[in-house]
Amino acid sequence: LLMFFGSQVPLAHAHAVVVKAIPSDRSTLASVPPEIVLQFNATLEKKLVHLKLERADGSSQTLTDRAPEAAVVRCTLPQDLIPGAYTLKYKVLATDGHATQGVLRFTIDAGR
Repeated sequence: LLMFFGSQVPLAHAHAVVVKAIPSDRSTLASVPPEIVLQFNATLEKKLVHLKLERADGSSQTLTDRAPEAAVVRCTLPQDLIPGAYTLKYKVLATDGHATQGVLRFTIDAGR
């Protein structure tokens, strides 16, 4: 952000940014959520969405975006997830040509 006379002026939107995530980043959940939803502030090249779930047991698997909306990524989670920490790594490309990558972390705590 640029500082101008004490106010913050945002730079031009150059990358797709997550504006809403379900579950939220770093959340602790009592059970496996049925899906993960990431809503972006830009239209995505849906054929170029890449999702990888790093599982609590150290393994990883590729997930598939199933959202029909152009600015949303939605993937179904496997229901065999065990309690522990998980990371969803995502890479997306906005239709303006700018790539974005990031992570969504969550923990499943069945005793919660």
